[in-house]
Amino acid sequence: MTNYLLPVKLDRGQGTPVVLLHGLGNNHHSWEFVLEYLDFTRQRVIAVDLLGFGDAPKPDVRYTLKDHSSAVANTLESLGVKDAVVVGHSMGCNVALDLATRSPELVNRLVLLGAPLYRREPRASRLRKLLRSEGLYFSLFDLVSRSPEPVQAGGELAEEYVPFIKGMEITEETWPAYRKSLQNSIMQYESYQQAEKLKIPALFVNGILDFFIIRRNTVQVRIKNRRMIRLKTTRGPHELTPTQGQVAARLINRAAA
Repeated sequence: MTNYLLPVKLDRGQGTPVVLLHGLGNNHHSWEFVLEYLDFTRQRVIAVDLLGFGDAPKPDVRYTLKDHSSAVANTLESLGVKDAVVVGHSMGCNVALDLATRSPELVNRLVLLGAPLYRREPRASRLRKLLRSEGLYFSLFDLVSRSPEPVQAGGELAEEYVPFIKGMEITEETWPAYRKSLQNSIMQYESYQQAEKLKIPALFVNGILDFFIIRRNTVQVRIKNRRMIRLKTTRGPHELTPTQGQVAARLINRAAA
């Protein structure tokens, strides 16, 4: 277990603690469009940089879900935070699920924006695997993990020229964490299994234009865990755009209330 503390980049407001966990290749700035609409009079909003990203420590570890969630747990305990509404975006959803499973006393409920859940590895020929969602995604992820220069260049271009993307940070310094987190915290089936057994209320929020997730997997999780899981569909993409940020903030405000 890692004993790292994460940098707390925002700790503002009073009331119900709300913890924001960003996605792969991002940092706390990715929440910019969400923060504009949060109710700080009723919420203590905490945003961190996850292990390996932003100003967080960048140790030579595997960057598994346990590595990430242990660092989050250590940080929340250092702040005296319990029973928080934990909000994840993309990979942050998987970290949030792991945190809720390993440290349930820290989490009151989850709001998960664009959760990448994968059920099982396709067992077939290479061609047949590519025709199945998990097989196609994992093939693309494997290609990405072996292509540092194009991915870093794409991240720089997105940050500079795409105004609705905030906090994109794929650099030579963060690449080891990016590659290992992709392989060990996204390309895995543990998150799906954790969601099936979740004992804390969770809202899964999926955009109809989100091409980074498999929506039927969240539907299956909802069927298997109706008591704890609710689904919400929005009209946006995977990224936290200004419109998506406003929608997400409204859902977070409601969850914190």
